[in-house]
Amino acid sequence: MKRRDILKGGLAAGALAFLPKADAQGAPQNQPSLGRRYRNLIVFVYDGFSWEDYAIAQAYARRRLGRALALERLLARYPNGLLNTSSLTSYVTESSAAGNALSCGVKTVNGGLAIHADGTRLKPFFAAAKEVGKAVGLVTTTTITHATPASFVISNPDRNAEAQIAEQYLEFGAEVYLGGGDRFFNPEKRQDKKDMYAAFAAKGYGVVKTPEELARSGASKLLGVFSDGHVPYEVDRRFQGLKVPSLKEMVQAALPRLASYRNGFVLQVEAGRIDHSNHINDPAATLWDVLAADEALEVLTGFVDRNPDTLLILVADHATGVGALYGAGRSYLESSVGIDLLEAQKASFEHMRRVLGSAPDAAQVKEAYRAMKGVTLTDEEAQMVVRAIRERVYWPDAVRQGIQPDNTMAWAMVQKNANKPDRPNIGWSSGQHTASPVILLLYGQGLRFLQLGLVDNTHVFRLMGEALNLRYQNPVMSEEEALEILKTRPVGTLHPEDVWA
Repeated sequence: MKRRDILKGGLAAGALAFLPKADAQGAPQNQPSLGRRYRNLIVFVYDGFSWEDYAIAQAYARRRLGRALALERLLARYPNGLLNTSSLTSYVTESSAAGNALSCGVKTVNGGLAIHADGTRLKPFFAAAKEVGKAVGLVTTTTITHATPASFVISNPDRNAEAQIAEQYLEFGAEVYLGGGDRFFNPEKRQDKKDMYAAFAAKGYGVVKTPEELARSGASKLLGVFSDGHVPYEVDRRFQGLKVPSLKEMVQAALPRLASYRNGFVLQVEAGRIDHSNHINDPAATLWDVLAADEALEVLTGFVDRNPDTLLILVADHATGVGALYGAGRSYLESSVGIDLLEAQKASFEHMRRVLGSAPDAAQVKEAYRAMKGVTLTDEEAQMVVRAIRERVYWPDAVRQGIQPDNTMAWAMVQKNANKPDRPNIGWSSGQHTASPVILLLYGQGLRFLQLGLVDNTHVFRLMGEALNLRYQNPVMSEEEALEILKTRPVGTLHPEDVWA
């Protein structure tokens, strides 16, 4: 099997190896150039974020909060375009292959981290940046060991091997890790009983587990793990009093630490739970995680304004769902009511399911929807939720392969009256990823007149390399080669219990 070797000396200043032409899959794509260099790089990934998510958040911010999104202001004034998201063997990617395309500049098969189907390891961009002296930070609302942050720093054939990825993080030695995932660090929860917290502390990390500890810590290197699994949704943090830091607070903790390093830094921030809320078709959870991302974006753009040697790349890795505000009423005059109705939604389905437990009755279900979603269920709808939770009888057939019983809980409150909605007129095509193009935006000095157009996800790697003058070539695999290998040896297969792809 023929493969291009990684070019020798590719990390040396000025060494340039052009990436192979991206597989556009029928669409002509642009390959824009920055035209300048930067000291620091921030990559903000809106995971599972679609233009429909943007439209709903934009409308809510203007209509209910009386302000414009920071993202809206950037879209109006700074270079932005569309990103094609396919993986090597599928028009529909998942987060590891999407992350690999961004961080490694080549297409891979869904399921593995910075690795090809034959086991050939790739060099993630942040690993290359660390080799030339950049400080590294990862901040996310998912488990810190999840696919998107991990794809930027380490290689692993299985994106679900998060306990092992925690050990790889220790060896990699990024300056900042902030997110969820206590079960991958806590010796009482790890199968091998390794105390990863103690291991990180022994290497000089301040270990924090609460918002208060995060605010008080003066450690220059930081491991912050704030939940057993993923960090709770913003709607639950904000309205249900869950004690975890916001994405904004984590970003505020990361930036000054990374900025203190004289050689500059690279930082990935991930609004990871937008993807998860779209998987479960939860309009309130999606809305508030997008709004939380926007608050973090304000902090990041403020840092860029004060440090003009910093480039911010904002990108979605793929779309999920996709939840859209649909037209309602005569000539769609009632459509905006759906935005207003979101204001009464004060919890995610994830939180509601914890409150309801494993054996709720119909009355408890109806009260939970009334109090936390502002929706009055019929007896039939309440019973549908009861059966989903107690008996695993899911509805409708279209979302049986989604995240259950949450998807059934979402579909139980679907809009009933298309003429005058009394429930949000927001609907999803599925609980899965889609193939639609997504957002790419650049913010930094000297970029105002750059045109992005339509680009491939692998081109983000080029932009990062140009920004830091750090250019190298990862090995390339063809789709035909990968498919031949996968006939006998699948790589990074998603586990059935891995509900967040």
